[in-house]
Amino acid sequence: MYKQLEIKFRNTDDETTKNVVWDIRDFPLAQKWASALQKDYLDTDARIEKQFMLHGWVYPKTKIERTIPFMCEELNFHIERVNQYCKEHKIDYNIDLHFDAKTVDQEQLNKIHHHFEILIGQIWNVSEYWDQFDKSHQFSVNNFNWLCHEIESQLRGLEAYEDNKSSSSVVICMEPIVRHDLIEADGDYDHFEMSHQPFGAIRMHYAQTGKTHREAWHDEDEDIFNSNISGIRYLSGEFDVNFNHGHPGENWDDFEKWCMEKQIDIKDKTLSLGWCFLGDLNRRASDLPEDNIEAMLELWNYDDICGIALYDENNMQLAEKSWNYNWLDWYTERKNKLLEAS
Repeated sequence: MYKQLEIKFRNTDDETTKNVVWDIRDFPLAQKWASALQKDYLDTDARIEKQFMLHGWVYPKTKIERTIPFMCEELNFHIERVNQYCKEHKIDYNIDLHFDAKTVDQEQLNKIHHHFEILIGQIWNVSEYWDQFDKSHQFSVNNFNWLCHEIESQLRGLEAYEDNKSSSSVVICMEPIVRHDLIEADGDYDHFEMSHQPFGAIRMHYAQTGKTHREAWHDEDEDIFNSNISGIRYLSGEFDVNFNHGHPGENWDDFEKWCMEKQIDIKDKTLSLGWCFLGDLNRRASDLPEDNIEAMLELWNYDDICGIALYDENNMQLAEKSWNYNWLDWYTERKNKLLEAS
């Protein structure tokens, strides 16, 4: 039985590290998730996607600090590449957007995410455009999604920090991704709940494109097509960690009203509305303060995750994997490799 998850945080300047521990819940879906994390990722040569990992993070001042101006510049670079490719290959598509760190807002981010959805489609319904792009330009399209979410989360994170709050989260994505269908007969959909998110809770990752119903409602996204709104369909060993503090939480009554207006059946559990929590922060084992903001002030000293391990109920290590590259290494390597090939 999987009992604990350990994540090693790292400061990329001084190489100091901190191990943080979670207790894995014992219901079958949580155990199925931990098994997927081990077998699909920790026991393989999978790589962690470090450019899409620390959301809403108040980064320490390091040599490779990840900033909104940098991400806006990169987003403009990828938009220009896609537009040029479409023009050269007579693909009838153009993106009329330009990002500036001083003016970027949620409405503009919704628009670029909408372009991402149109160009990639869904796992079960790939867009007519997607296969017309080579790998290099598919990478640029994917960056619409990655950079969009990173920018919006940093905007929220910095605003929260100024108000003595936290809008931070950890998003663990892997490459190559491995997905498993959720199985209704196994009770996989029974663990989703429209409830308050506990600080430090591990939640199931959205291992598909588009947005969940909650995200579309929360972002007030009027650009998204209904076909790109879907509940979690797949289990992956990937996961998210909630580090929000000081916010009122979701107004689920308003969400239910939104669902009714959109003719979404909130009683249909296969829509996986809400959250599925898989584990809980163990502050004592992590040597973290009981006060949430004090805990975040400690975690914000680190700008990287360099290792993940799993343990059983006897504290025996079942799996461990380290990734010593940083987010800039990861991004630059992929970007240069694909640009050379294009």
